[in-house]
Amino acid sequence: MNEKGYTLLEALFQLVVFVIFSHIFILIMLWFTEMKSTVLVNEHTKWELFVYDMNMYFVDVTSFEVNETNSKITFRTPEGLYSMEQYQNIIRKQVANLGHEPLLIGIKSGRFYYENGELKIAVEFLNGISKERTYYVPIMEK
Repeated sequence: MNEKGYTLLEALFQLVVFVIFSHIFILIMLWFTEMKSTVLVNEHTKWELFVYDMNMYFVDVTSFEVNETNSKITFRTPEGLYSMEQYQNIIRKQVANLGHEPLLIGIKSGRFYYENGELKIAVEFLNGISKERTYYVPIMEK
């Protein structure tokens, strides 16, 4: 007689809508947590900027060498003699063995490996994150 009641079907429909929204909210929170731990970490940003900068140096290389401890590379281009090395907790660049420019800071260790025209740079940050990148460095004939 009174049709203004609350039915079981309406309650089930509201429950389904609530469950769907709560799952979407949980997925968004999980995604944000993953992004915060991978993309938004300061070391990842430093590393990507370092990698981008390093790409610009290995053009028209005429000579290339790595020291015996794999902590320093020296190479010559038409612009001059460059050396890059781990110095304390940074990787620094020197031009003609003068001054130094920090390229990557906050590292525990940095190593350079060169074989068959490929340079591999392996870095471990102070918080334990390890990164590695390989570059092709062709030696140009004079």
